[in-house]
Amino acid sequence: MSSLAFDGGVTLVGPITLSGGIHPRPDPWVDVASDGLYTIQPTNTNAPRLMEELNLPPLDPDRISPDPGAEPIAALTFLLELPHCLRIDDLIFLVSDQGSKWPGWNPHAIGHMAGFKKPAPEDDLRPRFRVHVKQIRVDSWVPLLAAEEAFPGWDQVERPKRPWSVTTPGKGEMRTVIEITVYEAADETPWGSDESDEDQFNHAVVEWLSRRLDDALAFLNQYVVILGALRDEWHISSLSRIDLPRDAPWKLRIFPTPKDWTDPSGTLDVHATIRDDLPELRNEQEITYAIEVVHQARRGEAPFFQFVELYQAAEHHLGSGRHDQSVIASCTATEVLINTLFRVLWVCLELDSEKLAGVLKTGFKNQLIDLLPKFLEGGVSLSDEDSPPGRWHAECYKLRNRIVHEGQKATAGEAYDSKVATGDFARWIGQELVADPRTDWVKRFLDFRRVP
Repeated sequence: MSSLAFDGGVTLVGPITLSGGIHPRPDPWVDVASDGLYTIQPTNTNAPRLMEELNLPPLDPDRISPDPGAEPIAALTFLLELPHCLRIDDLIFLVSDQGSKWPGWNPHAIGHMAGFKKPAPEDDLRPRFRVHVKQIRVDSWVPLLAAEEAFPGWDQVERPKRPWSVTTPGKGEMRTVIEITVYEAADETPWGSDESDEDQFNHAVVEWLSRRLDDALAFLNQYVVILGALRDEWHISSLSRIDLPRDAPWKLRIFPTPKDWTDPSGTLDVHATIRDDLPELRNEQEITYAIEVVHQARRGEAPFFQFVELYQAAEHHLGSGRHDQSVIASCTATEVLINTLFRVLWVCLELDSEKLAGVLKTGFKNQLIDLLPKFLEGGVSLSDEDSPPGRWHAECYKLRNRIVHEGQKATAGEAYDSKVATGDFARWIGQELVADPRTDWVKRFLDFRRVP
């Protein structure tokens, strides 16, 4: 794809024109075509249409500085390398919050601050994201090279001779790289706070960087998903932290630049929860245990295996930065746990099998409030958020419903709390389960802990 460029590679762009169509968004954006810069306005049906070409003048050197006393803008830039190629050669675009502006900033000052050679349009005076997309050819990981070195002889198997394409991995692989800048008021950054404790400040910086990276990925994913869908490129999907190199370089600038400001920079560990203390080889006990558990599951003797799968999936999604998926997996794990628990108790306690079907068909909330307490030492209160059931209900169940039914996006902290609440709720059930020799193994199972 050729570069969508305007004035020497400087562009303001919203929805990208590809394959003869402009893909809709309900609010006004700015679009680029190879022959000029255009605005897009929504019609009554929310379908955007091209408007007249914007004949923006060059930057006025006398107006590129904001007014005295203008609100300082923090510009945090991340350098990202994607695991695939979006087939965009060189594109820069700026996206602004609609209907507002940075106090004391004019179109020429905004354009200059964002690195453009022309002023920003009048309705783009509160930039939120600036994205610069490039693609580059690199020599990357060669598929099956490691496998063939470990298992000699497979290199003799004839391989198909496919022509090179932008999706071909290995030597000469095409990769998309992105500089994305997130703008916000400077006094909302850790550097704008009055924190004097160095440890507290450093912690606040990491938390702030992490949240801004999540914001940047969420924004980019809106474009990535649409671009992948245009031609059914199933290998392209929403980006999460696991798709990125572990260290994300960042730079921070303040506009206008304060006296003695040094433009801090560094790297953010986007895989901070990956364990670096693991031994090179697992011990024999772990391997034997895993084999035995899987064999039990295949024989139908590990009824809680699906709960374990979903609970670990929640952990994987959490560490990968897929926060919504983590919450959904946590909530689903609990539903599977409760329904499995009923089936297990019915067998172990030799209860009336004809009544089990009705229990399993009961609504999940009623299962928790009315049916589960019959097997516990006490009741289940979903309204008491100081109790494990109430905390799980507030931090996992309700959040999952807001994600699924209201379109809310979970934060990293919310996903973490959701996963922790799920584990705590499961352990609480084991502790509260009425003592009975026939179900002691269930109590032991639910007292699960991670291997140190």
